[in-house]
Amino acid sequence: MQLRDYQIRAIDLVRGEYRRGRRAVLLVLPTGAGKTATASQLIAWAVARGRRCLFLVHRREIVLDTHRRLVAAGVACGVVMSGEASVDAPVQVCSVQTLTAREQHPPADLLIWDEAHHCAADTYREIRAQYPAAWHLGLTATPERSDGAPLGDAFEALVAPISVAELVEAGHLAPIDVVAPPTRLQSAIGATPADAWREHGGGRPAVIFTGTIAESKDAVAAIGERAAHIDGSTPRRERDEILRRFERGDLDVVSNCSVLTEGWDSARAEVCVLARGCGSLPVYLQTIGRVRRTGGNAAKRCLLLDLAGAAHEHGMPDEDREWSLTEGQAKRRSDREALSTCLHCGAVSRYASRGARCRRCGQPWPEAERVEVRRQQLAAVVASSTRREREAELERLRQIARQRAYKLAWVGVKFKEKFGYWPRGL
Repeated sequence: MQLRDYQIRAIDLVRGEYRRGRRAVLLVLPTGAGKTATASQLIAWAVARGRRCLFLVHRREIVLDTHRRLVAAGVACGVVMSGEASVDAPVQVCSVQTLTAREQHPPADLLIWDEAHHCAADTYREIRAQYPAAWHLGLTATPERSDGAPLGDAFEALVAPISVAELVEAGHLAPIDVVAPPTRLQSAIGATPADAWREHGGGRPAVIFTGTIAESKDAVAAIGERAAHIDGSTPRRERDEILRRFERGDLDVVSNCSVLTEGWDSARAEVCVLARGCGSLPVYLQTIGRVRRTGGNAAKRCLLLDLAGAAHEHGMPDEDREWSLTEGQAKRRSDREALSTCLHCGAVSRYASRGARCRRCGQPWPEAERVEVRRQQLAAVVASSTRREREAELERLRQIARQRAYKLAWVGVKFKEKFGYWPRGL
């Protein structure tokens, strides 16, 4: 395989960390930079030395796609997932859920953690405990958890050989323009996805991300027969056929709820419609990355229709970010676990594991409230109106607070009134 220069540099840096005695290394490559291709070379290096490898995937629907990509890269491998036949091979692509459920674990000297920002889960810790002497390699474009916490408890070293801006400059990723409301909106969007796409998208191929299934279906209904909806309950064959139709040009728009944020991208897609709040920096960056592959089209230029103004909180997509294992960049949320209450019988369940229906009475869980459409004038956003403006305003408010002996809470309140969110680090 012909690797790019930064991929070769990434491999050298990772191997250098292993030689220094590090057992768990986190490799950070932006979405579209070729994490699987880079990992394939590291796997080949390990297999050539008689090592056995596990490639761990956290979502079942991505297991087979990862297997396909590794085989295409020349890696002979099997699959560990319920419903799939086992194949004896030095490399196994594993569903994290299946591996956790089984008492017997395949031998491994190297564990590669796909989408390593999910490593906070107890299941990951359980698996790591089964392989105390193994090397670990994490792969991610966004090396922090959704609550902004860093990954220093899971990895010992971080390698980040190239930034998004450098990939754009080199022609490996398409540049992107941002159109958004003038300020961050809370629990609202500035236009419907259909209206925003027609007015600003110019009919270009688009993918829409919504917060609820109903909102996604509404967007498709408003656009018409050239659009299709998918969600977690869409049968795999139907979902794959919809995505094939999009790639063929039979569809102009694919709208989804919580399906395409990871594990999928399209060189044909040019417009990302973010029609949800997106309070998490990793989700924000992962979502935008779905449309930025060039597919060999050097003239491609993407558009982010940021309907809730998330860029005012998280910054521009290509903003330089100093990733760290000790300090996260996203704003932190409460450590309290999210719970959901059944409106039929009152049973309380962990939101992350509640399933489709209440385990007590069997009734479906209430659907999340639809986001309010608060009509705004959408306009182009540039870096000077995001990060620099926020930093300058925060410093101005701090100075006033010092002069007048105000509490820091006053700074936070005034900052939130202007930008729609609490300032990080305050």
